[in-house]
Amino acid sequence: MPSRKRPHSATKNSNTVAPIRAIKKPRRAHRYRIERDRTLTSSQQTLRGFVDVNAALTGRLSKKNYFRVPSNPTVHSFSSGYHEAGLTTDSVNHLTARLHRQKGISQFRSNAPEPLRNKKFYEANVSTVMHAGDGLRTDTAQTVLSVPRWDGGGGAGHSGSGVKQSGQKSAHDLLRESTVELLQNKNLTSGIAAVAFGAFAVASMAPGEVASKTPNIRKLKAQHVRDHWEQNREEVKARVEDQYQRLSTNEQQEVDTHMQSFFQKLPKDRRLANGRCTSPVRDTRRQHKNAVSGGGYVSKKNDILPEPRKKRSAIHSDQDAREATSYFTQPFRSNRS
Repeated sequence: MPSRKRPHSATKNSNTVAPIRAIKKPRRAHRYRIERDRTLTSSQQTLRGFVDVNAALTGRLSKKNYFRVPSNPTVHSFSSGYHEAGLTTDSVNHLTARLHRQKGISQFRSNAPEPLRNKKFYEANVSTVMHAGDGLRTDTAQTVLSVPRWDGGGGAGHSGSGVKQSGQKSAHDLLRESTVELLQNKNLTSGIAAVAFGAFAVASMAPGEVASKTPNIRKLKAQHVRDHWEQNREEVKARVEDQYQRLSTNEQQEVDTHMQSFFQKLPKDRRLANGRCTSPVRDTRRQHKNAVSGGGYVSKKNDILPEPRKKRSAIHSDQDAREATSYFTQPFRSNRS
């Protein structure tokens, strides 16, 4: 698939292209440090991630579904498990059982479910995808997923959210399919994997206007996020965009290709922002009697862009990718008690 072309900047004499504006960033931005991330448990802070990725890579798994992290208590008087927002637990199960072919090619086994079954990919990408995928986790208590176009669109509550879950499987299938595409990218770097995964995560988290139409949304377990739903999505987009801007031009083009593919599978009213890897800014206010905050795109004529939020250094290694994705999804997790 060809990369999405970047638009030419408008000149002062242009009458056809409206100027692109951006939301203002805060004056101060404290650097993110994973060992101080209060949405993680003390053991996760020490590990600088959620699981021992090396154990999965070397096949030293103590049990099936090793990648799934147990529920734990939050400061809001409820416990929450985690949604793997890119690399799902069952995908890891089948990755660890992969077949090794010739010339650096590996393959999912024939007993893997679609869209994994028999897919070939580059063995060299496995560590990068596993590390980047480990950090990409949201609280199930506050996760409503975007249902792909092929299943009718709309929102689907995640198990443990208290919201009706119709469409959850297809929403996870979209993530599985997108993970396979990353594994098959011969140009994959830790930066590409982290940024693409981060963009997948925020796109797959249903916008407020979509989540509000999901049955039982008023029973959302994490009630404290209802007034901040869209603000949290915008914060995640800003964090992802900062790392996107730090990538090389070639890396950005690779991310663009992955995001084009992802958005083509979402409902037609969803779109990418010009020159960005996430969507344009949305109205963060509560609309009428909607259950959670958030409305449509702020501008219909030209894109209001997410402003990059500079809180961490660039991504240079698989561990950097792991910490970056933990940082991206931090607003989608509650502080732990």
